[in-house]
Amino acid sequence: AACDNENVMVELITDGIHSHPSTVRTTFKMFGDDRVVLISDSMMACGLEDGQYSLGGQAVTVKGNLATLTELGNIAGSVTNLMNCVRTAVKVMDIPLASAIKCAAVNPAKAIGIYDQYGSLDAGKQANEASNGGFTVLKI
Repeated sequence: AACDNENVMVELITDGIHSHPSTVRTTFKMFGDDRVVLISDSMMACGLEDGQYSLGGQAVTVKGNLATLTELGNIAGSVTNLMNCVRTAVKVMDIPLASAIKCAAVNPAKAIGIYDQYGSLDAGKQANEASNGGFTVLKI
């Protein structure tokens, strides 16, 4: 039903934990890169070393980019930032780089109605105000 409604966008976590690569590829085939928004499920331990942390008052164990409930071992989320989700989508899940960037930057800005100010490096947009001349190098 969501695929049939052209006004529906899908949010997709491409951290290598939440969704299998074939599911990600299938989602892109169904919705196209105009209707996919890449997101992360990152918790506050993102960027920190493996160890014990808290999430919503529950103890979680972080190992690599996976966070599990310490007591039960169930998945609690991940500690993968959006850039690493883009990297995983491209390198592991075979999503074209241009599509992954579009789904992580352009589509979210369009979805919330701020594309006129954010979401690309077009002149006059917020992302274009970098002191390095507006150029950003992404290492994928």
